[in-house]
Amino acid sequence: MFYSVLFPDSAAFSRQAQQENEPECFKDLNLGQVFEPIFKANKDFGLESLFYTPLQNTQVIAYRQDVMRELENDELRGMVAKFAKTVWSLGRRMDLTRKALASGRDGDNNYLAKGRMLDYAQRYCHAVSTLSGQLAGMTLRSEGLRGFSEYILSLCSSQRYKEFYSRVERLRGDFSAVEYCMLIKNGTIRVRKREGQPDLSEQIIKTFEKFRQGDVKDYRQNLPEESYAAHVEAAVLNMVAGLYRDTFADLNDFCKEYIRFDDETLFRFAREVQFYLSWLDYIRPLRAAGLPFQYPEISETPDDLYNREGFDIALAAFLLEKTVKNDFMLKKPEQIIVVTGPNQGGKTTFARAFGQTHYLASLGLCVPGREAKLYLFDHIFTHFSREEDISTLNGKLQDDLVRLRDLLSGASEKSIIIINEIFTSTTVNDAVTLGRYMMDALTALKAPAVIVTFLDEIANYGANTVSMMSMVEKDDLTQRTFKIVRKPPDGLAFAIYIAGKHGLTYELLSRRLKK
Repeated sequence: MFYSVLFPDSAAFSRQAQQENEPECFKDLNLGQVFEPIFKANKDFGLESLFYTPLQNTQVIAYRQDVMRELENDELRGMVAKFAKTVWSLGRRMDLTRKALASGRDGDNNYLAKGRMLDYAQRYCHAVSTLSGQLAGMTLRSEGLRGFSEYILSLCSSQRYKEFYSRVERLRGDFSAVEYCMLIKNGTIRVRKREGQPDLSEQIIKTFEKFRQGDVKDYRQNLPEESYAAHVEAAVLNMVAGLYRDTFADLNDFCKEYIRFDDETLFRFAREVQFYLSWLDYIRPLRAAGLPFQYPEISETPDDLYNREGFDIALAAFLLEKTVKNDFMLKKPEQIIVVTGPNQGGKTTFARAFGQTHYLASLGLCVPGREAKLYLFDHIFTHFSREEDISTLNGKLQDDLVRLRDLLSGASEKSIIIINEIFTSTTVNDAVTLGRYMMDALTALKAPAVIVTFLDEIANYGANTVSMMSMVEKDDLTQRTFKIVRKPPDGLAFAIYIAGKHGLTYELLSRRLKK
């Protein structure tokens, strides 16, 4: 039986412990920037733990990919989005109503609360029956959505649901026949049944009809459901209940019998499906700008990993069509990508994109790129530059080494490691020596890694190392293309070209000073 649109069964759902806190790699990979607008736009759904919990099961990832791929159908997505928003909102309101009805206070447990429950029940039935009817005419391919469709169709055809829906409609019909008059005078309110008194609203409209000069702007406002003077309204309803005893007695019985009418599986679906919908909403403007997204193959071994036309999704949200796309490939025995080249050339962006893409794939989402095969990791470890912590009395180099030691001791061959510009605070010779020790440790670990460095020497470490470089324009070496390509380091000191462009080389300065 269907249980979850995120997991193929209840056992898989139970095995996956939800993470409530942001993973450590988020800051370095700028994933917080990506997910923050999603959380803000969907704050009522509380999606944080779903995006904080990467999966380590290829079957569950494939299950999610199939669901999301099918939700890219605009018609289906619109149906499901409307249902999810309606049902989740009703569920939250019903929780408050149940608390009110369980309260012994007259200010909470009254006909106002019972009327709200009846209203929520009718809206719930309309939403469930509408979606059931829509899905009945569709052929769904994904296991998750097909299972949900079968579940909701079975629910709507059940005798209990039919009796519940019929009871709701009958009770609403009874209340539509409740008509009464109020006499308000000197701070007192009296109520009696309506006995043929004219409808003053109709008389007012008829009186002013002769002044109508065509259609005009509608200035009416939607009033909030919350009562302005709840105690007064509750007192009036108590008086009306005395006039329509049978109808209000039926309402009392209804609230007792169906206090938990809402189906737990439907409400779980309403929240979980928002995980997919929110991501599709987020990437819509990126796709509109021509940026590719795809569903990668997930591998349990680090052999033959690649991504074609990938990009940093956090940066792409700002650059859109100006985003530069890059490829990477690791073919056995290749394990470590070492990226060198001029500063401000896109090296760190490339490293971030590598980590982002793997993380997003682990959630079962579509990821940046045209085609990819990615690694099923247990943890993403990052080592980016940090400000010195004066409380530790460590220098920058010592801090780098301590953090690197902790990273290597916590990582396994199933991990992904991303190291950005390490050993910049020491001499080149010392940095090369330390860099080679680092490469020895990473090689022994056998985990896929991306190293961004100014050290050309470690780019030629061995057969397991891939050298990549950030490129510049052929005709102007000061202009970055932000393309990262497989290429041996060329040893060029690009800073000299920038200095020359601005007339700041030793020769140019000497010539000017002599003048």
